[in-house]
Amino acid sequence: MVGRFLLAFVLVILAFSASPSEAGMECTAAVRYLVPCTPFLVGFGPEAPSASCCAGAQDVFKQADTPEARRDLCKCLKNAITGIGAIPERAKQLPEFCKIDVPVPIDENADCSK
Repeated sequence: MVGRFLLAFVLVILAFSASPSEAGMECTAAVRYLVPCTPFLVGFGPEAPSASCCAGAQDVFKQADTPEARRDLCKCLKNAITGIGAIPERAKQLPEFCKIDVPVPIDENADCSK
């Protein structure tokens, strides 16, 4: 089962490899940093994200330092969490668990234009 989700995550990475952000991190890179979060996000891991997940998430969110970068990251995360079948509540909990001030929503229903 976990193998299927990792395969789906890799496919999401490939699907967004053409989504660069000049102002921040490319979507592909952002998704790669968040790979350690997959078990937590899909519900096959512990009830809290791992230290490596939180470290990757912190690196990703530090890169969202302009409005354009935040919009790009929002779109990237919105598609990625849908693509891997993340549990929406777990995605929303990630910033709290990792003690991150998130400049973009981690929500499949987010309006990334704002």
